[in-house]
Amino acid sequence: MPEPSVPARAAAIAGPALAALLGTAAAAQDLSGWRWQLTPFVLAPSVESTTELGRAAGDVSFEASDVFDQLQAGGMLQFEGVHSSRFGFRLRYALLDSDATGSSPAGALPVTYDQNVAEAVVTYSFGRGRDSFQLFGGVRHWDVDVIAGLPGGSVRQGAEWTDPIAGLRWQRRVSPEFSILLEGDIGGFGTGSDQSWSAMGGLVYDRWERASIYVMYRGLGVDYQKGTRGTGSFFRHDAVTHGLLAGIGFKF
Repeated sequence: MPEPSVPARAAAIAGPALAALLGTAAAAQDLSGWRWQLTPFVLAPSVESTTELGRAAGDVSFEASDVFDQLQAGGMLQFEGVHSSRFGFRLRYALLDSDATGSSPAGALPVTYDQNVAEAVVTYSFGRGRDSFQLFGGVRHWDVDVIAGLPGGSVRQGAEWTDPIAGLRWQRRVSPEFSILLEGDIGGFGTGSDQSWSAMGGLVYDRWERASIYVMYRGLGVDYQKGTRGTGSFFRHDAVTHGLLAGIGFKF
C-alpha cells in the first residue's frame, strides 16, 4: 500500500480538531455566529540546524537568498474561525523543501532538506479598548526528512512527531487601517520533542473590508532526537527556521 503524502498526513492530524469544532457549532445550530479567515503566505526563510543522521553529524545552514536559489517548494496556509462565544480554532500548514550545503567531519556535503509543519489549536479571544488577546492551545505536528550526500553514498534519516503547544497572541490597533500583531508559543515538554517554540510579529494592513495584508517575521525552533547516538538509526534535529512572511487574509 503506498505511503500517504505529507499533506494527507497533515490533514489526518489537523482534520479531527476541525471536525470536532465544527461539529460542536453545528450541534448548537449557530453557524451564523462564526467569522472565518483564509490566509496564504509566501516565505523568505533561513534555516540553521545541527542534524545528526545515524553516525554522521553536521551542521546545515542556509540563508534566504540560498533558499530562493535552491527552493523546491515553500509556503504557509492558515485557516481560522472565531465564534461569537469567543471560542475558535486555527489551522496552519507550512512547507519547506530545499537543497542546501552542509558541513560535516568529512567536509562540505550536499543536503536535501524537507520540513513540513501542521498546527491545530483551539483559541479563546478577549480584549479591551485597542488591544485584543487570544489564548490558544493544541498540537504542532512535524515531518522532517534529511538526505546527506556522503563520500561513497548518501544517508537519509527523518522523523515525524507531535508536540503539545500553548501560547498567546496580542494585537493592538494603532490607526483605523493598521495594527501590530505579536504571537508566541512554547511546546514539546519532552512529549514529542525536547522543546519547541514559535515567535512571530509584524504589521496588519486592513486595506479592504474583507481582506487584510500581513507582513510578519517568524521564528520556529525545535530540538528533537530519537534512537541511540552512535547507531545507524540515530536522528537528531536541532533547528531554527526564521524569516519574512507576507500574505493576504480573506475574510468571510
